[in-house]
Amino acid sequence: MRLGFIGDILRWALDLIYSLVGNYGWAVLIFTLLIRLVLMPLDIKSRKSMKAMQNVQPKIDELNKKYANDKDKLNQKMADLYKKEKINPLSGCLPMLIQLPILFAMFAVMREVANEETIQMILEIKQNILAGIENYQPKLQSLLWIKNVFQPDSFMSTVVPAFGSTLPEITKASGTVTMEMIEEAKAFLQTNEYSAWAANYGNAVAYSAPLLMWTITIPKKFNGLFILPIFSAVSQFFTSKFMNAGQQSSNAQQASTNKFMQWFFPLFSLWICASSNAAFALYWVFINVFQIAQQFIIGKLIDRSENKKKLIEEASTK
Repeated sequence: MRLGFIGDILRWALDLIYSLVGNYGWAVLIFTLLIRLVLMPLDIKSRKSMKAMQNVQPKIDELNKKYANDKDKLNQKMADLYKKEKINPLSGCLPMLIQLPILFAMFAVMREVANEETIQMILEIKQNILAGIENYQPKLQSLLWIKNVFQPDSFMSTVVPAFGSTLPEITKASGTVTMEMIEEAKAFLQTNEYSAWAANYGNAVAYSAPLLMWTITIPKKFNGLFILPIFSAVSQFFTSKFMNAGQQSSNAQQASTNKFMQWFFPLFSLWICASSNAAFALYWVFINVFQIAQQFIIGKLIDRSENKKKLIEEASTK
């Protein structure tokens, strides 16, 4: 599922960029930049709303203290304050509400692209092996340290699917890939021919050791360095920090929830990017990096504008 028209639009845009640059890794980076540019007006509006909320936070805290025992009166006073200051407390959430469906759709799109490319690669390997080309080297979509962007960025991941893999995530036909092609590729992964070729290619285990409830297995030729999953966690932490900057809540339960989410999302990012293909991890990391840089620049411009306005007001009163 590609979340309907959202996924269809994303897939069309991604394929268009890929047709121009010829590499899905770079296509994802360019696509991410375009997404941030499209969302920039909303980000500016959101940042202004957050800044306004920070400016009236002392008044909000005062109302919470004054009407702590009268919730109806408190809600009325809050509404009056927002109306007076021309603030919409929900506008700061608008970019997130729009970005989440895009994120989910992008995950589905990148999984779909990865599935199609993986099936086609396996069938090409089969064709060349059966033709007697034992040392065949598949053409991969690589980027920087990542050898195949359709496999996870991890030193525990092989560059091509492991021998015996059933590819459980590939269950539906899409694009030019039919169910017959999927079944043929899955069957080939179980053969001795593929086992010998994959071991020679670098899938053979170089190191294996238990770690708590898991086993760490490192192939001779691994796909990545686990950089994107780590960057995803770090960038998500700072993204959450930027979003919550200056939004100190007098509500203990809300403050506790904010603190929990500030740590939950980075850990979730680490897990999802470690288990997903590197192309999607690239999108996740760079959407956060661009957002952090964008929020920083927008924040500086808003502060400069407010300081200039304040100086003009002070000069006019003299």
